[in-house]
Amino acid sequence: MKMKNIFIMGDSYSTYRGYIPEGYSCYYSEDRADKPFVTSVTKTWWKIFEKENSLNIVFNDSFSGSTVCNTVRENFPISSSFVSRIDKYISEDFFAKNNVDTMLIFGGTNDSWINAPIGENKYENLTKEDLKCILPAFCYLIEKAKNAVKNITVILNTGLKPEITAGVIEICEKNEIGYLCLKDIDKENGHPTELGMKQIAEQLTDFLNK
Repeated sequence: MKMKNIFIMGDSYSTYRGYIPEGYSCYYSEDRADKPFVTSVTKTWWKIFEKENSLNIVFNDSFSGSTVCNTVRENFPISSSFVSRIDKYISEDFFAKNNVDTMLIFGGTNDSWINAPIGENKYENLTKEDLKCILPAFCYLIEKAKNAVKNITVILNTGLKPEITAGVIEICEKNEIGYLCLKDIDKENGHPTELGMKQIAEQLTDFLNK
């Protein structure tokens, strides 16, 4: 496994109160009132993955409900999107100032759920309108990430629209970066249970150790 210092860019699946930037929408916490319950941050997929592989999560930039593209949920700011967030960190020289060798990108679920425009894979001359569509936004995100860190792995959720999964796989293969298509994750209300979190960590570890 090449990675050591990790930056996570995610959505609700990767949140836990107190472990993401202040002001971000958060899904998981110790006092969550309804299922699925994840009773400790140590039971999140990313903490399990970090511990089992002796890695260091430098920063977890996960925003519950966020889309990759700039078509965002009602009442969500554009700044919540993955493409807006990567632009912010690059403009602040975050990756130059911090020792990050790997980015894990785990998104697309909310884009699929809110029926954001899918668009087509487009790698050059992207416009503001293009970035409102899922696949062009993924192209943009991957290009920016490649310029910021050495290693990238994209994690693709189960249950995405097939054209999103197919399009993102094509983007990853064109850019020669790894992608993991999750399988049979245990969920309640569309979100991983503690078992589901463990399954994500196990599948990611197995994938990266191949």
